[in-house]
Amino acid sequence: MKFRFIFRYLSLFFIFLLLADCSSSAIKNAPLNGKIDWQGHRGARGLKPENTWPAFEEAIQHKMTTLELDTVLTKDKRIVIHHDSETNPVICQNSDGSSIKKTSLYNLTLTELQALDCGSKKNPSFPEQVAVPGTKLITIEDFFQKVSEAEKKAKQKFLFNIETKFPDDGSASDSIVEEHTNLLVSAIEKAKVTDRTTIQSFDMRTIPFAQKKNSKIKTSALFAPTYPQGFLMTIGFGNGYREDIIEKTKSLKANIISPYFLYVTPEFVKQAHDSQIEVIPWTVNNEKEVYRLLGCGVDGVISDYPNLLRKVADSNSR
Repeated sequence: MKFRFIFRYLSLFFIFLLLADCSSSAIKNAPLNGKIDWQGHRGARGLKPENTWPAFEEAIQHKMTTLELDTVLTKDKRIVIHHDSETNPVICQNSDGSSIKKTSLYNLTLTELQALDCGSKKNPSFPEQVAVPGTKLITIEDFFQKVSEAEKKAKQKFLFNIETKFPDDGSASDSIVEEHTNLLVSAIEKAKVTDRTTIQSFDMRTIPFAQKKNSKIKTSALFAPTYPQGFLMTIGFGNGYREDIIEKTKSLKANIISPYFLYVTPEFVKQAHDSQIEVIPWTVNNEKEVYRLLGCGVDGVISDYPNLLRKVADSNSR
């Protein structure tokens, strides 16, 4: 914990000193398709309860390009939108207001999960978040239906960046990863949004399974540094880490590399773009950092605050 605290504040100090403004670099990159993909992380985690319909409504209101979300497989083989592979007592409670315990979603049915209230408790890490009491978790099918209805009102079609989530200890078997991925692809196909969807994961087994099931769906490889790696990149080292994840993405034949934002430099973006790989970093909640990344030529930005991204997007369009 002590190292994490020190790293967090050293990162804030060094990031603008040693990862200089990309716009001043001799390397000039631009998005591969000519425009920025603005993505609301978990819908709009900084503003509404994460991965719930109110959060996605918030992202829609701020005209995000893409709705980013997480999915977990339940005991009865339903895909529910939820970040953790366990229930989260910090943000969910029983419908009577009593506390819940961490329980694997693999041991809970959809009915049991939808009995939870995941909107009354504000996430303490996001002081601007507005509670929405009584909010229930939804399935991927519910999500697509609600988005379809919202698109008619918004007069805008949205893209989807859907992550497959598995236990952090790596205990998910190949068969579980494949089953989850195949069920997700089937839901995407049924909703007829194949051409608007990306499947992403930190668990790289997801990517070939998705490609095999439907090669028309884009795939994205997610990467997070260890704390020592993050610190080294913050103080100007760690190019080897950057090269490693680009090579991994190339070997997977993924369309997108989605790294923690510290990885991103002009050189990193150029190497990815040279291989026709888009760069969409996460999770960027600082306006200056958004502008730095835009200067690097990234293809998109993922943020907990769609209102922040909308502010930057509107400013850039003037």
